[in-house]
Amino acid sequence: MRLFEPDGGEANMCGNGIRCIGSYLAEKLQKPEVDVLTRDGVKRISRIGTEYRVQMGTVRTRRRDLDMYLVDKGESSDVLLDLPVRVDDRVMSASLVNTGEPHLVFISDNVATVDVRCFGETINRDRTRFPRGMNVNFTQIIGLHEISNRTYERGVFDETMACGTGATASAAVSLLLNLVEPGPVKVTTLGGVITVDIDKDGNAQMTGPAKAVFKGELSIEI
Repeated sequence: MRLFEPDGGEANMCGNGIRCIGSYLAEKLQKPEVDVLTRDGVKRISRIGTEYRVQMGTVRTRRRDLDMYLVDKGESSDVLLDLPVRVDDRVMSASLVNTGEPHLVFISDNVATVDVRCFGETINRDRTRFPRGMNVNFTQIIGLHEISNRTYERGVFDETMACGTGATASAAVSLLLNLVEPGPVKVTTLGGVITVDIDKDGNAQMTGPAKAVFKGELSIEI
């Protein structure tokens, strides 16, 4: 699978996109499981009832896995869960993790009131600190196993209805900060609900729907 953003750049992974690929292949090949090679390695997708579960791999939290995305000069610790980020005249605390794509996660009291596009654009203009751009998430704790999430995606230059790698990142950060309890985390996005499971070794599974909405044919002259 290769995925290109609206700006023409190529993403490393797309959690929602790979569920769509899994759904398409499961129907076409009549197989309940498929393996898909991405720029972030091989991901296994399994059909679970009417939904699709993706083996997302290990959530990466160490500086060595994030150095290409962050110019930090060592001010922060090796695990980047308390990273100071300047947004206009404010300095806010965020967590930086890699779930196939790099994600900054801010914990918010009310995600409905956040100007996600403004924050995302401001952070992505800072190419001195974030040389490859940055996906930006705002996460609200709803319950012991439930969060709400909104995501600004790099390469899209706007908020999207849902982001699978972003939902996984936000669930991981919520668990790492002990804001939710171990076990499946229900992540509510503008586009629907995704469930994220992360085991004690940091391996993540993301489960959610995929629905065909269009089918067409492309003719290419060779």
